Amino acid sequence: MVTGYIFTAFLIILGLVVMRFGSIHFKKFKEGKTKIKSKLSGQLSFLILLIVILGLIVYSINDLLFK
Repeated sequence: MVTGYIFTAFLIILGLVVMRFGSIHFKKFKEGKTKIKSKLSGQLSFLILLIVILGLIVYSINDLLFK
């Protein structure tokens, strides 16, 4: 039972780290420091990042509420 809470806390912290990395990357992209060669690759990487963030949030909340 305690390991479940530790694992859930780890997933929440990992989600926060991923969101922080995404916000830093987005800020650099808006400033023009990050150059993406293809518009499609930029959209694809943003979509993957968004899916990972949402998945971690939903999994963590689901595990906390319905366990």
